Amino acid sequence: MRGITKAVALENACIFSGPNGNLRFWCFNGTRGDFDAEFFTLISPISVLETRELWVGRNAKSHIGGSPKPWNQTVAGIRGVFGVLTKVEDLTIDSCNTVPIFIMLCQNEAGSIPLPGLRRSTIYVGCGDLDSRLLVECAKARKEHSRPLGEIAIIFESKPEAKVTRELESLREFVEELDYHAGVNPVTRWWDSHDGEMR
Repeated sequence: MRGITKAVALENACIFSGPNGNLRFWCFNGTRGDFDAEFFTLISPISVLETRELWVGRNAKSHIGGSPKPWNQTVAGIRGVFGVLTKVEDLTIDSCNTVPIFIMLCQNEAGSIPLPGLRRSTIYVGCGDLDSRLLVECAKARKEHSRPLGEIAIIFESKPEAKVTRELESLREFVEELDYHAGVNPVTRWWDSHDGEMR
């Protein structure tokens, strides 16, 4: 595979897509539950540096038989990922703890804006809460540093409360396109082609 164009990071699993097809990795016993730079660099010499699309999502299998919980990441882990995948243009977040992600999208410790080419973000609000106030601060900071987000789409499982919609409306000042509505979250999983079981 000459290079990775899309990376899908799930709890304990990841899928890489490139010009020659897909590579799928499933890590048992929580060995790759930490979302950090190492998550994407352990498969050297395959390069992930050209990744343009990044999907961070909870794996459907992770909450079967129990209450859904968001996938939590740390600020340090997000910093490491954004430091490696610097060419991401499209970021999708599905049922994750959004706070550390939004914090690191504002600026890093050196004062520069991570993911300088980021233009689109889609956020599926499932079991995790959306920190709409922090999202507005993030969009404002990126615009002030000439790294604005062109499009933000937010999909809720149910109609958001009036307070949330008021906060989201203030995003329009800082992004070119804003869409938020109730909808269905995607199912982030894959199936084994041999036995039909979920992997």
